[in-house]
Amino acid sequence: MKVTAKLNYLRISPRKVRAVVDVVKKMEPRAAALQLKFIPNRASQSLIKLINSALANAENNFSLDTDNIKIAEFKVDGGPVFKRFRPGSRGRVSPLRKKTSHITLVLEGQRRQVGHGKKIKPETESTKITPESAPETKSWETKKFFDQKSKPKEKKSGFVKKFFQRKAV
Repeated sequence: MKVTAKLNYLRISPRKVRAVVDVVKKMEPRAAALQLKFIPNRASQSLIKLINSALANAENNFSLDTDNIKIAEFKVDGGPVFKRFRPGSRGRVSPLRKKTSHITLVLEGQRRQVGHGKKIKPETESTKITPESAPETKSWETKKFFDQKSKPKEKKSGFVKKFFQRKAV
């Protein structure tokens, strides 16, 4: 089964994003996300989010086994180009082309077997948290905290008082 995740209108040039995508294209998704953590490129953070989103979609929406998922397609296309202008020399105008990217990630994997899901244990009397079984807070820590708040501040006198009351100019 194939799961698709898209990231549209990323404000980074497609050429720059493709350079990062080519590094992780043939890896497994979790290994690719780990590799992207150490790539010092602005696009890598967005690609990590895209991979994590695709993995979450595959697991929750399509019940795929996340251990056997692989990247089927990782494609970077150009998006719309924002055209801006800046002043140039001798009264001329220089165009600026701010490029955007559309990224498509397709994951492929097998459906999870029905019996392999996590089983939730029913809550028993011994696992319930009661006020008696909860960890006790140290009374001296809370007392110390409240004592600090309730202390009145010492008033300054003389030159120091006048000096710190002045407004900065």
